[in-house]
Amino acid sequence: MIRMRTLGYSLTDICFYFEISRQAYYKRVSKRNSKEQLYQKVEDIVIDNRTIKSRAGLRSIFYKEKLFKMLGINQFEKQMSVLGYSLKPYRSQFKTTDSKGYYYMFKNLIQGLEIRRENHVIVGDITYYQSYGKVYYIFQFRDYYTMEVKGLTGGSTLEGKHAERCLRQVFRYNKQHKYRYQLILHTDRGSQYRSHKFQLMLRNAEIRPSHADNCFENGLSERTNGILKNEYLIDYDIKSVKQLNKVLKKVKYQINEVWPSKTLGYKTPKQFETWTRELDEPERPIRTVK
Repeated sequence: MIRMRTLGYSLTDICFYFEISRQAYYKRVSKRNSKEQLYQKVEDIVIDNRTIKSRAGLRSIFYKEKLFKMLGINQFEKQMSVLGYSLKPYRSQFKTTDSKGYYYMFKNLIQGLEIRRENHVIVGDITYYQSYGKVYYIFQFRDYYTMEVKGLTGGSTLEGKHAERCLRQVFRYNKQHKYRYQLILHTDRGSQYRSHKFQLMLRNAEIRPSHADNCFENGLSERTNGILKNEYLIDYDIKSVKQLNKVLKKVKYQINEVWPSKTLGYKTPKQFETWTRELDEPERPIRTVK
């Protein structure tokens, strides 16, 4: 109808053709204008969020900004996709694991495990990041239950000392240094995790080591690597290890306390941790390691 109006048809002709009243016509025009204003407002919100985090997912933005008060998720995603705000997938590959040798080799202790609390399983991995012709390495440890990133540090080498520093960050984050073998630390079989010093740290903290036989047995860590590089670090120009670690500190806060996670029912990891702590263990949601 509105297009016919722009083509020069009179309002009388349009109403006669569609068998509606003038009042119904103006009501439709008003509804369309309201919807366009809504979409413009929502688009501005998406742009603002993408300014902060250029790879922010549409659903994360939807729940972070509580847009369900304005429109439905399907309507939101469809309209934003039409406007070109869908994210393109990313791919990357770089070897960071040296699993040669047979010392300190452990079984996978978490496959199929049902988890009801934080600090039951923490998973970790190493990834690389390239910037201005330099290669940096990022070490991370993440709680499987709450999805909190508890250790996150960068270095210019793959030396085991960075894995040790990352583990010390976990202790500080938890404000706990002894776990009475109630915590499993799951990684690949990289030499950084099988060093004498790292294994001594685990024994002193009474943490049970667990190893993945392949990348599919450490899926959460693999996904976290991609998120770190392609959703967060992509917005920074990293020129030194010192700057990288300053940025990683910000990223850790963003992941844990700002951006909601689909896996956690669109709560942030910190919100999920606070919520589950208030529940008795039988009432807590179960997360099963796949």
